[in-house]
Amino acid sequence: MKSEKLNAYFPGVRSYYIIGEIAIVTPKRVNVDYNLVAQKIMQTHPKIKAVYLKKKVKGELRTNELEFLSGERISSTIYKENGVLFYVDIVTVYVNPSLSGDRLKNVELVEEGSTILDAFAGYGAIALNIAHKKRAYVVAGDVNIDGLYLLKKSLSLNKIKGMIDIVQYDAHYLPFRDKVFKLSFGDNPTLIIDFKEELCRVSENVVFYILCESKDKANSSLGKTEWVKINDYSKNLFIFKGVVRC
Repeated sequence: MKSEKLNAYFPGVRSYYIIGEIAIVTPKRVNVDYNLVAQKIMQTHPKIKAVYLKKKVKGELRTNELEFLSGERISSTIYKENGVLFYVDIVTVYVNPSLSGDRLKNVELVEEGSTILDAFAGYGAIALNIAHKKRAYVVAGDVNIDGLYLLKKSLSLNKIKGMIDIVQYDAHYLPFRDKVFKLSFGDNPTLIIDFKEELCRVSENVVFYILCESKDKANSSLGKTEWVKINDYSKNLFIFKGVVRC
């Protein structure tokens, strides 16, 4: 859940996200007491148990650097998206509710009965959205064992039409045969160029996510296709998404 109401009380402050019982505030360079912001959020949403301030996404595992603001010092919660329930821990995995609509669109790309790879699965946002709605065989893999454990727990919360296998690996060396997957999802925008060759080796088609300044840059880096901007990252950088035939 995303809310824009903070701006009415604290001009210049950006929105916040509600992830289960946790709220995460996205800061802006304005002179604001974010502890007061946190108190206002908890007054508005009595079910919120903790409020954090987002600093940045860091490291190979793409986790959020967070500052605790108010409430209980909890980081784990159950989060609902598109009718799917997820166990998440905001310290160990990257959770971005603003992309829930995009993940629903991914389901439309999947053919019934196909074999799919969610190559950077994290807590299983893409994989579970697909398996919840399509009779597909989905392999969910990641180097982050904490995220994969969360995905395993989440399976018990949901009725799924498809099947999910969970695999830990280093995506530089995918443990799969050539062209075994009908479609793969490469949701690792900052580092995706490093994994292009290996993803294309195991896949007929890949949905790439890339952080760059333009569609032309995406074309030159990953292949010519119809690139769609799905998120603003900074003033001159955006996340683009495109399906590339390998």
